[in-house]
Amino acid sequence: MPHGVVNVVFGTGAKAGEALVCHPDVPLISFTGSTLTAQRIMEKSAPYCKKLSLELGGKNPAIIFDDADLSQCIPTTLRSSFANQGEICLCTSRIFVQRGIYSEFVKRFVAETKKWKVGNPSDPTVDVGALISKEHLEKVRSYVKKAQAEGARVLCGEGVDSLSLPGGNQKGYFMLPTVISEIKDESCCMQEEIFGPVTCVVAFDTEEEVVKRANGVKYGLAATVWSSNVGRIHRVARRLQSGLVWTNCWLVRDLNLPFGGMKASGIGREGAKDSYEFFTEVKTITIKH
Repeated sequence: MPHGVVNVVFGTGAKAGEALVCHPDVPLISFTGSTLTAQRIMEKSAPYCKKLSLELGGKNPAIIFDDADLSQCIPTTLRSSFANQGEICLCTSRIFVQRGIYSEFVKRFVAETKKWKVGNPSDPTVDVGALISKEHLEKVRSYVKKAQAEGARVLCGEGVDSLSLPGGNQKGYFMLPTVISEIKDESCCMQEEIFGPVTCVVAFDTEEEVVKRANGVKYGLAATVWSSNVGRIHRVARRLQSGLVWTNCWLVRDLNLPFGGMKASGIGREGAKDSYEFFTEVKTITIKH
């Protein structure tokens, strides 16, 4: 690769990031991060009319119908909720379960959640490592406390189960995978991105109802739908306001396909052809000879 094609600048977002965003010689910006930071990027870059590709937060729903295969659904939804301590923008943080199987799902889901081991991620037997910082750990914990104050029930994890860690990990920013139920859709835990090992489980009755509730947040990044009814899967997937919809799976990706979100989850798409079009310019040249 020719010298100068790729340049790496180290620094904080407030210093290095803002300097690049505001520099007139930087023609476009591809950003992955929080919606709040993206808003600042849009404000700072607006005077220059820069091209933007923004991959932002999510409040991703899993919709589980009563004909779902729970033997596949439960372990996959566990992974989608708690992988990487929930610190993935694609993680599931709202689980809608059809009422006919709600009790069975919750019982099995909570039992499996309690089996997840928290500790040093270098240990191959560990499922959940530490969160990114002390400040973020306290932020995630505060959401659980807010949910309890609003009348929600914590089924397992933070505040109800004890966390046992090896001596070398005692001061780490660890948190148990946490499942919350009996929570209202308007609760902060159901509306705001938590970005931690916390997920909420609620019941629904009809397809029409759950689509409306799943879409009832400002985000629209990813969703999962679980059902054995192919017609239903297509109907629901089309109506969900999500840039990515997985059916009977999670995080199955082909890098040739577009990646990105709707609403407050981002602007634009990346991946293969979409990335090529974003990082290049189309030019029309007319020649008379």
